[in-house]
Amino acid sequence: MKARIQLVEGLTMMAKSRSEQWVVMDPGASSGGTGGAPTPMEFVLMAFGSCMAMTATALLRKKTSALEELSVELDAERSESSPRVFTRITAKFIVRGEGIKENDVEWAIKKAHTRFCPVGAMLGKAVELDYEWEVN
Repeated sequence: MKARIQLVEGLTMMAKSRSEQWVVMDPGASSGGTGGAPTPMEFVLMAFGSCMAMTATALLRKKTSALEELSVELDAERSESSPRVFTRITAKFIVRGEGIKENDVEWAIKKAHTRFCPVGAMLGKAVELDYEWEVN
């Protein structure tokens, strides 16, 4: 996999990878940026949540056709000193669908975490990852 990062202005950067879609990143106003785009750490958090959500959705759809909605709320803690790495991430899955079983949701999350989400596998080597779920 390859990616390209290009300076736009100030500290604002644009990045693209194989998909050829540009994304904008900014370090935030407190770090000399404009605050007009997500920070690199926010992208890491969103990449983790997206990977887990996509994988859990695909797995749940194999179990049931009743899945109507799935979202993940992420709460990340960071170290106080530099580099301010993530120390803990809690991912709360909110799943909606008629007749969705809680044990199927738990199975999908565990399977996504242990076998299929490379972002989670990588982060899990350095960060405490916690999972919660709510079935509506």
